[in-house]
Amino acid sequence: MAHVESYRVGDGSKRYRARWIGFDGRERSRSFVLKKDADRFVLEQRRRASLGALYQAPPETLGEFAAGWLDRYALRVRASTLKRVRDLTQHLEVFRAMPLDEIRSAAVEDHIAVLAKRAPRQAELTLRVLKQVLANAKERGHLVDEAVFRVKAPRRDQREMRFLEWHEVEELAANTSAPYGNMVMLAALTGLRQGELFALRDRNVDLEAKTARVENGTYAGELVPVKTRASRRRVDLSAHAVRVLRRQLLARKPNELGLVFPSPQGEILNDDNFRHRVFRPAVRRTTLTGFRFHDLRHTYAALMVAVGAHPKYLQAQMGHSSIRVTLDLYGHLFPDANRGVLDALDELTAPSTPHRKNEAKNTPKEKVPESGDFESGSDGTRTRDLRRDRPAF
Repeated sequence: MAHVESYRVGDGSKRYRARWIGFDGRERSRSFVLKKDADRFVLEQRRRASLGALYQAPPETLGEFAAGWLDRYALRVRASTLKRVRDLTQHLEVFRAMPLDEIRSAAVEDHIAVLAKRAPRQAELTLRVLKQVLANAKERGHLVDEAVFRVKAPRRDQREMRFLEWHEVEELAANTSAPYGNMVMLAALTGLRQGELFALRDRNVDLEAKTARVENGTYAGELVPVKTRASRRRVDLSAHAVRVLRRQLLARKPNELGLVFPSPQGEILNDDNFRHRVFRPAVRRTTLTGFRFHDLRHTYAALMVAVGAHPKYLQAQMGHSSIRVTLDLYGHLFPDANRGVLDALDELTAPSTPHRKNEAKNTPKEKVPESGDFESGSDGTRTRDLRRDRPAF
């Protein structure tokens, strides 16, 4: 049953949360600043529940409904995620003026196919957003074409991961303008994402304990919390990584935030500026055509697997949400790392005593009695035949 509950937010102010069971049987919630708005919303949900399948929301176009959906979506996602989704809705302009119940699966499939020819990944994500919007519309009582949910995005080739040898990492770092070659080295030695390196500060680094705490990323020139609980982590540093960090702390420009990798002005690095002015020119000066900064993270994973890191430890170091993510991405690297396992097993299970065939040939063998009657009961090689000792009646 729908109801309202109150709670406190970080600044101590009071908010109201409406909870109700949707038509799909799942519990849902929505937050409000004013209690009267929450009460009004709960009454509407109760009315819909009483009408059941008879309830039908007033007609709306996709554009009208999507505007409200984005406002609600903004309450549960980060600003960077919201921006990406807003950008994707631009690809749905062709359906913006259409009523929700008139959007047909055939038209959606054709539109996504055309988009996929020039931007396969954008087509896949646009279809995903459209399905989210229509699913929410259905939940709120609108009629939608169910076949839209069965439309599949065109197949696209996954971008092949790049893994560098260590000498290639050193070459790339040497061709990166100072002091950002240290960032290249540290990315390959820790697996930190680009935004996590941009946000790394003095207080996150403990050179004595050889650890770095990942707490923030960056967005639009600001420090923001990392996206998931798993991403908020402590990363163990190798001795080599510690040396690189020491070198960087001496070479960096002093700055108020205590950033390890500040911009030349002592501020948070801008992603576009770093990519176009620093990293891509460095790649062009090497033979690593098409190499991305994120591939340094893949390189770290490959190096860790090569030296025998356990998948669970690699998951923790990289901040993956589950071991499945780690194995899906890098599982194909582990068979090569385990080739020596069977040799180690053979060594572990090798006989600890000489085999009988190695015994002295002159050792006399005890002759087994030919008779089946064992007066002593047993000679240790055969079981006594009890039928021979059974008393006669």
